[in-house]
Order: sequence, then C-alpha cells, then structure tokens
Amino acid sequence: WMIPEKSPLLGIVGSQQSCVAQGFLSNFFYSLSCLSNASLAVAYCMIVRCGWNDKDKNKARLPFVMIPSLISVVLAVAPLFGMNYNFNGGYSCYISGYPRGCELDPNPQETCTRGAQAKTMLLVTGLLPPLIAFFVVTVAMVLLIHAVLVQERRMDQYQRTGRNRKTTMESFYQGIFYIGAFAISWTPWLVFGFKEYTLKEINVISYYAVLVIFPLHGVLNAVVYFRPRLKAERKRNPTDSVCKSLMQVLHIKCCCNRKPKEGTGDTAIIRSDPQAEDAEIGNEKESPVTAGGPKTTKINLAQDAEIESEKKVITSS
Repeated sequence: WMIPEKSPLLGIVGSQQSCVAQGFLSNFFYSLSCLSNASLAVAYCMIVRCGWNDKDKNKARLPFVMIPSLISVVLAVAPLFGMNYNFNGGYSCYISGYPRGCELDPNPQETCTRGAQAKTMLLVTGLLPPLIAFFVVTVAMVLLIHAVLVQERRMDQYQRTGRNRKTTMESFYQGIFYIGAFAISWTPWLVFGFKEYTLKEINVISYYAVLVIFPLHGVLNAVVYFRPRLKAERKRNPTDSVCKSLMQVLHIKCCCNRKPKEGTGDTAIIRSDPQAEDAEIGNEKESPVTAGGPKTTKINLAQDAEIESEKKVITSS
C-alpha cells in the first residue's frame, strides 16, 4: 500500500514519500540482517580463538552491535541522494529508476526523472553487502573450526585412547549449518538482484522465491542455534519424546507426555480391580489345593487321619 497510487496494482494508497520510506527501511533492514549475521560469526570465532570469557564478551559486545547498525544506516542513506528509491515494478519500492528501467539506458541522465544512478546504487548498497557478509561468515567459520582442531591436537598427548575429534566435528557441522542457513536465505535475493541489475523486467519466479524464502532466515538461524541443545537434551533423556525435549529446550510448559524410563520410579503402577481380588481370595478359601499347594494338602490329610484314630481309641475304651 506504500507504493504510489499511479502504479498498476490493487489496493495502492501510498505516495512518492511513502515509497521512499519503504525503500529506505527495506534497504536498512536488509543490510542490517546480513551484516549482523557476519558480525555474530566473527564474535563466535573470536570467543574460540582468543579464549574470551564472559567479562570479555560483555566488553566487546557493543562494537559487534554498533558496527553493523552504522554501516546499514550509511547504505540506506546513500540512495536518497539522487532520488533512487522508486517503484521497482514488483510489489514494493526499492532502488530503481523512474520511469522503470531508465537507469539501464546508455544516457540515464536524460531519460530518468528520478534515480539516474540507481544501477550503481543497487550494486553498491544492495548486492555487495550480502556477498561481503557471506564471505565473512565463511571465513569466520573456517577459522573457528581450525582453532578447535588445533586445541584438540594439543590434547592428543594426554589422551590414552588416541585422537579424539568429537568437538572438531561438532564445530564443523555447526559451521556448515550456519553457512547453509545464510546461503539458502540470501541466494534467491542475490539472483533476483542481479537479474534486476541487468534486465529491465522483473523475473517473476525469482521474485516470488525471494518473498517466500528470504523471511525464513530467522527461522533457519533459530534451528541452527537450538540444534545442539536439542541434541544434548535428547542424550540426557533418551526416553522422552521429541516434542517433550523440544519444549524443554525452549523452556515452554506444554502437554507433551514423557515416556517412562525402564527400571526407575517413573514406571507406571498397575492397580488391580478390588472385586477381582475379593473373588480370588474367596476361591483360595474354598480350594485348599489352590491356596496351599500339594504339600499343604498332604499335611492336612495326615492330621485328619490322626484325629480319626484318636476318636476310635476313645470309643473303644
């Protein structure tokens, strides 16, 4: 709705000013997203390689937050000079010339009423930041894995069972997942951006891919973050359901049932029917064979024989 009313879309109630605001906010948060992920990767790398403790992390937290924010502000403000935020032909306003595609002409200064430098601005402020961030994330993860490997090699001389690369492999998989989450989310954006950079028309397939996949970056990062915790929780309580383990990791109280552990107090107590117990007791009283067994029956018969012999002796006397 922030697109200017003269654009050929339904439900448009915006103006050129709202279009500029949308383009500015989009460029700012796009840049902040990719640069923050790069900053986080560098922070993790420094924690491992430099051995930062909690106090060091608190002191160094501000630069890792402020630097991406300041760079994102600069990248979002730059296209304002030259009026480069315009309707891009899709469903939003971003860095584009007006009329649409005029920035691709040989003489954009003559054909564009707005955004004559939009092509250069799109490359510098829209496409280069994700590429640089992806490079930084990859390098930071490689250095982190290498630092863990070096530490485990130093510990080999104290190991009686030989080499142990468990921590290295865990760091390797975590780094691969972190890089993969970034690549999956930003690849459609880069494909769409470079097609927009070289062509006048919007590619519909890549545009819808951006709309669907790009917002999933936060979800994928959450999966990467909680994956080791879920794995550790499943190892501590292997009999718990996946739902129960996930709720424990997320600190959410829910109705997920916990499976009882064998040989512990968590096993279910089987309660019998009181009526069935009374009937069983009555049967035992009526049937001495069932109640006491063969041995008990022989003893009872012997006692009865002795009593009968005593009676005969008394009667004869």
